[in-house]
Amino acid sequence: MKLYRRILFNVMAVALLIVDAAAETGESGQKIQPDKDIKVHQIIRIHYSGAVIPEILTVKPGSTVVWINDAKSAVEIQFEGKQVTLACKSPVHFTIDENGSFISDRIPTGSVASLCFIEPGEFSYIARKAPTTVSERMGPRDGIQEFKGKIIVQK
Repeated sequence: MKLYRRILFNVMAVALLIVDAAAETGESGQKIQPDKDIKVHQIIRIHYSGAVIPEILTVKPGSTVVWINDAKSAVEIQFEGKQVTLACKSPVHFTIDENGSFISDRIPTGSVASLCFIEPGEFSYIARKAPTTVSERMGPRDGIQEFKGKIIVQK
């Protein structure tokens, strides 16, 4: 009898949790609620024809820049000159190198990379075809297609 009561109690507790969860879902009308603290997102396309569109992008601090790789092969993004050393949480396809600067991984065709810019300044970058063979990684970069762009972060 004691075991029966314990099982009955557990079943009722689970049933109450399910009813409570269903009530919470129904309150929102199954709509996605927007974040009240939305940051600005800007898109840059790395075009297969050899261009970065737009080539120059001006944003405010806290803006996330999303690169879409429309090129026919994987690309890597490398900042030149002033380096990005501060960023918001959760960059996509970017890591921090040994110098403390953000660099990209290989961004496959059809994929995206994103980085949220915090610090003001001008950040020039090159998006180049990622080397696919050992000889391309070790050899000169002659003949490798590059796409140049610039992010300007203004207060």
